[in-house]
Amino acid sequence: MIELPGQSVTLRTLERHHCRELWEAYEPEEPLPTEPLNAGLSAEGSGRWFDEIQAKQGREQVYLGVFAGDRLVGDIQLAEIDWRQRTARIGLGIARRADRHMGYGQDATQTLLRYAFHHLDLHRIAASIAEYNEPARRILEHCGFVQEGRERQAVYCDGRRWDRLTYGLLREEFND
Repeated sequence: MIELPGQSVTLRTLERHHCRELWEAYEPEEPLPTEPLNAGLSAEGSGRWFDEIQAKQGREQVYLGVFAGDRLVGDIQLAEIDWRQRTARIGLGIARRADRHMGYGQDATQTLLRYAFHHLDLHRIAASIAEYNEPARRILEHCGFVQEGRERQAVYCDGRRWDRLTYGLLREEFND
């Protein structure tokens, strides 16, 4: 079991009941995100999600819950881990709107980056976001990510096209 303390959050291994809690609590932002939403799906879907996480955990990804005290507020992951190249992609979600803009995402990102660079010995972490996702952009840039590219009109969301921004962070650029 992993437990990584941050300033305001702790990252912990997710259990099956945590996946259900996140599944039921997720409140999308506007404009609606491009990833598939769970709306209208049965709670059993959260069990399949947990099984998918466990099948890849430690080999292809590190997927953790974001806890503020004892309260689960979101999830964060290193995905597409390439152990030979020492690279991965990072992703974050804060489930409830009321828990966003509280600093949890930034602290969780900083905590997972510290683990990725200092304990997993990764060299590079990448991220991709839709250009309208200003909170994610602020978190990435605060943590030292550099915008490396822009995929023009790569995201269709809320009836219009948006650019996808790509970011990268190298171990030597990380300030923890």
